[in-house]
Amino acid sequence: VLGEGGMGVVYRAHDSRLHRPVAVKLLPFELTADAERKQRFLQEARAAARISHPAIAQIYDADEQEGVTFIVMELVEGKTVRELIRNKELDLLGAIDVGIQSAEGLAKAHELGIVHRDIKPANVMLTPDGHVKILDFGLAKLLDLCGGSLDQPQMAQTQSGMVMGTPAYMSPEQGRGAPVDFRADIFSCGVLLFEMLTGKSPFQRDNFMDTLHAV
Repeated sequence: VLGEGGMGVVYRAHDSRLHRPVAVKLLPFELTADAERKQRFLQEARAAARISHPAIAQIYDADEQEGVTFIVMELVEGKTVRELIRNKELDLLGAIDVGIQSAEGLAKAHELGIVHRDIKPANVMLTPDGHVKILDFGLAKLLDLCGGSLDQPQMAQTQSGMVMGTPAYMSPEQGRGAPVDFRADIFSCGVLLFEMLTGKSPFQRDNFMDTLHAV
């Protein structure tokens, strides 16, 4: 097991066809019957697979077998920015470099009409050779360049009034449950840069509501 969160468990695995290490993300079995959760899980694969950029973790496959829904993706070695901040391993130039690479990857996603909506230190990794990889497009919202949804079935989980993301890194409109576009990622990327430079989040408070209020 490499990690676990609300949207699934990620395992280190081996691709026996192409003989390479991969990461496999599984939707928790007890949530398989939840059609909306499954839709959001597969949305991650569809969104991220459209992006070809060095700063975006590559998606290899997405499928469902015997009731288990999964995504096969690039295995990213390294540390999350959260770990780097916690261990005080980022200096000024290192933080700026992570910020630039993250912004470039997000810019490519935005060109394709894709908004990540959950940029935070835990979703950005730095490989041993210094390359940034943005992870987890599970909250991505597919938009056309005019601001409309590309996939109507997704509207159930992205409609106005639903709050998705991590409070301390949300844009104000996202915190209100209002519609968001690429500017929400720019806001979150700014929060990420602030935390890398100072070691603390500008908006994190003692509880969920106080954090949202600070945003």
